[in-house]
Amino acid sequence: MGAVVRLRNVRHLRGGHEVLAIDQLDLLAGERLAVLGPNGAGKTTLLRLLAGLEAPTTGRVEIDREAIAAAEVDVKRRIGYATQRPGLLSTSVIRNVELPLRWRGLDGTSRRAAALTALERLNVAQLGDRKALSLSGGEGQRVSLARALAIEPTLLLLDEPAAGLDAEARRAFFDDLERALDDRATTVVHVTHRAEEALRLADHVAVLTGGTVRQLGTPASVVRQPVDGTVARLVGYENVIPVQIDASGQVQINGVSCGISAKTTQGAATLAAWGTAIRLSPEDRTPLRGIVKRVSPGPGRWEVALDAGEPLIAHLPLDQSVPRVGVEVGVLMDESHAVVISGRAPHV
Repeated sequence: MGAVVRLRNVRHLRGGHEVLAIDQLDLLAGERLAVLGPNGAGKTTLLRLLAGLEAPTTGRVEIDREAIAAAEVDVKRRIGYATQRPGLLSTSVIRNVELPLRWRGLDGTSRRAAALTALERLNVAQLGDRKALSLSGGEGQRVSLARALAIEPTLLLLDEPAAGLDAEARRAFFDDLERALDDRATTVVHVTHRAEEALRLADHVAVLTGGTVRQLGTPASVVRQPVDGTVARLVGYENVIPVQIDASGQVQINGVSCGISAKTTQGAATLAAWGTAIRLSPEDRTPLRGIVKRVSPGPGRWEVALDAGEPLIAHLPLDQSVPRVGVEVGVLMDESHAVVISGRAPHV
């Protein structure tokens, strides 16, 4: 059974500055929460409070109704923590994974069996006799995670566990992590700055910026209805721009209609649009026009950068002909791939 986690009126200061401010956050037993945010958002600080490594300056962080920082050792031993850097000791892989089990008083046979099971779950059992410091980055990350899983934690904390890995190695790592967690009711908190990783494994996503939770919801709700431009950028929208809503509800970019209507009130707003929302037309009948600034191939698409009064990025199919740089084109937007958010987009 996973742990129930609660934060209430948490404020945490470092060097006299507030680095975390969370009024309320609840995790049910077995729930998986992804914390998405840029560097410096307070993600690792949150994990340290959840691990009981630090106590909040004010407020309360609980695991199963007990304050984590002041909890008995047996409570803290139910928390697994995989950090960005594996932090492996200069001994064998198997001994590294056995170490927290030794602290828990397991006998040698039980330690070895639990460690091997954890390594097998992460597809690195064959590394058991290797020196841990000889491992590649990806191997070290898997061993670090196996060490955290070996204790059968009720709460598992993951701090950018695939940091430093290339795209292919990250995908493989998360494939194995997903399988390792499939049959477990462990409560998981995973922090990352990569939207695709946050959205993949989570039941809920908390978007953290400046030490505060900007939005909390299911992955689908955060992607489909970001509360502001900051969240929209973090979940991956390629186009987040200031717009105006006219009296008839039409969205205007620099005074020109882009073909999208809005349900928000008249005035300043933010348009978040995926690159796939933007269509290009050689004809001059479209009100919104743009100058092609760059054309480059991307994964499964052409990426076209435009100046339409605001910078825009369009994603076009590879089998579609693309305009030349410097050409003026008509710009159309598919509102099913865009969202209009009340209020002006923050400056970046």
